[in-house]
Amino acid sequence: MNAAQTIAETLNRHLPQPTDVVVFGAAALLLDRKFASRMAGRSTNDVDIIIPKERELRVDADRGFWQAVEKTNRELERHGLYITHIFPEREVVLTPEWKQHLVPLHHDQLTKLNLQRPRMLDLVISKMGRGDAQDLADVRSMLRLHRDATGTPLTGEVVAAAARRAHVPEIYREIFTQASERIIAVAREMDPRQDITPPSQHEPPRQTPRQGPRMGM
Repeated sequence: MNAAQTIAETLNRHLPQPTDVVVFGAAALLLDRKFASRMAGRSTNDVDIIIPKERELRVDADRGFWQAVEKTNRELERHGLYITHIFPEREVVLTPEWKQHLVPLHHDQLTKLNLQRPRMLDLVISKMGRGDAQDLADVRSMLRLHRDATGTPLTGEVVAAAARRAHVPEIYREIFTQASERIIAVAREMDPRQDITPPSQHEPPRQTPRQGPRMGM
């Protein structure tokens, strides 16, 4: 069992009722049984959550959910595992159609926690909020997993088109252009049909702290 699964099972145990949760970041794929076994080299100590716009008020008022998060964090603190990054969708870089392509994550042991994740393209786009070295490594892994699972690459053109229509939170707008260019370059580099200049000629990624409001607590 990986760390993301441990966090999910602990949260499930503390939830008082069935709850829908959208996860993203590395944990989204570590919680996807199709990909988890192929991510042996990737670990995470947290699970990141997106709150869709139409659920914000309901989630904010759901004391049972927030208490379950608190209990999960207390129980797993000694292991260095936690849930703290809970973002409204307006604080995440995503395509306008992201909710139409949510992928259910079925786990028999999760009797109350109903997990979903964004499709691979939106997981890639969400990395454009920073585009740092870890994000670029994650994008390479995502693109490789998608190609291996579907037989079809997410090309640089597809990623670039998604970036052009993406919602970009104000907090990321200053760095979005450079971050998106770096990630598009990675997609083009990994497309066997492309013959392009390696992304190493782009300026080094600027480290940017993770930001975004925490809801409800």
